[in-house]
Amino acid sequence: MTGGICGTGNAKIVFEDLDEKYVNYPGSTPVQSIATLSGLSTTLSSTAVITTQIWLTHTYNWDMAIRLYAPDSNYITLADRDGSSHDNVFYGTLFTDSASSSVSTYSYSNNVVATPLRPRDPFSNLRGKNPNGQWRIYFNDQNGADDGTVHRTTLTIEGKENKREKKKKIKN
Repeated sequence: MTGGICGTGNAKIVFEDLDEKYVNYPGSTPVQSIATLSGLSTTLSSTAVITTQIWLTHTYNWDMAIRLYAPDSNYITLADRDGSSHDNVFYGTLFTDSASSSVSTYSYSNNVVATPLRPRDPFSNLRGKNPNGQWRIYFNDQNGADDGTVHRTTLTIEGKENKREKKKKIKN
C-alpha cells in the first residue's frame, strides 16, 4: 500500500482483512486485524479522514471493547461495552467522525446493524501522526458466557498528497 496522505493531491488507502477471527472470554488473547502501511507521507494532514468498518457477530455486544491502534501505539476507542445485550449490532458498522449517531448513545435493537456510528474517541485524534507502520483493529471480549466472530474489517485513510513527497517518489 503506497501513497501520500497530506498536502495537495488526493490519496486514498484501503486495507481489508477477510480472515475470520474467533473472539471469546475468559482468558483469551484479544484478536486483531493488522495493516502494515509504508511509503506514505510522514504525517497525517489536519484534513485526513480515517474510517473503520467491521463485521462482527457476537451474542452480547456489551462484552466487547474495539479499538484502533496507530503505528505509534496510541489508540482510539471505537466501542467499549456498547450495544447493550443485543446480538450482532456491529455486523457492517462503519465508524466515522461524520456520523450523526454516537456509539455510546445509539438506541440498539437485536440483530439490527447500527451504522454509521461516531466512535467513542474521534479519529481526528490520529491526525498529525506518522501513518507508516502497523495499524491494528483490536477486539477484546471482556465478559464470559458469550462469544463471537470478526468476519471482516476495513481501514480507510483519505487525505491530500504532499507535493514534496510526490516529487521524491517520482525521482526514485
